[in-house]
Amino acid sequence: MTEFELIARLTEGAPREAADLPCGVGDDCAVVAGPHGRDWLVTVDAFAEGIHFMREWANFRSIGRKALAAAASDVAAMGGLPRFYLATIGLGPGDEEGAAGEIYSGMREAAHENGLVLVGGDTFRSPSGITMSLTVVGEAGHGEAILRSGAKAGDGVFVTGSLGGAAVGLASLRSGKRGGACGKFVERHLEPRPRVAEGRAIARSRLATAMIDSSDGLVADLCHIAEASSLGFEIEAGLVPFDPDLSAAAVELGIDFNDAVLAGGEDYELIFTVAGKSLPAFERTAKEIGAVRIGTMVGERERREVRGAGGEPLAVGPGGFDHFGRKGGS
Repeated sequence: MTEFELIARLTEGAPREAADLPCGVGDDCAVVAGPHGRDWLVTVDAFAEGIHFMREWANFRSIGRKALAAAASDVAAMGGLPRFYLATIGLGPGDEEGAAGEIYSGMREAAHENGLVLVGGDTFRSPSGITMSLTVVGEAGHGEAILRSGAKAGDGVFVTGSLGGAAVGLASLRSGKRGGACGKFVERHLEPRPRVAEGRAIARSRLATAMIDSSDGLVADLCHIAEASSLGFEIEAGLVPFDPDLSAAAVELGIDFNDAVLAGGEDYELIFTVAGKSLPAFERTAKEIGAVRIGTMVGERERREVRGAGGEPLAVGPGGFDHFGRKGGS
């Protein structure tokens, strides 16, 4: 059973609908109708030592910074503005109060960068390493949150920034190589930046039909949009943006370049769709935020293709870390 199959089973039968709940379980955030024409976007993320981070690879400040940045990225993925957060931290055996202080220091950095205000939380003693749970509350205009389920056949598929850097950074840490071509990607893995400004610009354009962040990897996350929208997709690998140094780093590490770019997770870029008739109008916004078109949504739900430079289909794993599947990570 995969993580998402387990979530579906656990939430089956639970109350999931309310008059003031435009969107509940199944997206990056829940959307709760608020006063004065605003909606609240609510998300929670858990982080556990040995699964989401290794303390021998990162200091406590970086761990806190990444945890809050990753949670805030869920709000960015709906075009929202992060506002508040709550942090619960469990300290492992032998961890002193200073460890929590450093984690909070990293979270404060991410909070200042993303306009977040701490409003509560909890601390406790964990029997097996550091654990964290972060709740982030954002806001958007009523009905403006961009869901995963709004894509239509013929919509263009876009992505911001560059992909594969975090996956190469993780491979660098695992191999003990932090210098040379690998150095910049280690930072990309340890200290990601949520694309809040880009998400807000996309929302303001009112032209995007669906959106998600690339936490699990391009193919896996685009599959989430396809599932929610009952569609398929075609993307061209040669159009997917990546850092110019990524190829050399992949060779140095002995990892598959296509897997890093197409299936590597934790880049926290935005993957989104724009209606075919709106593509010309979106060109200016795309240029301003550094987004490029990489493919098209199609009506055939089972058609999920990645094509190489010569038009040949590429076999790419779904990517991402599945807590309850066979693929391990971190």
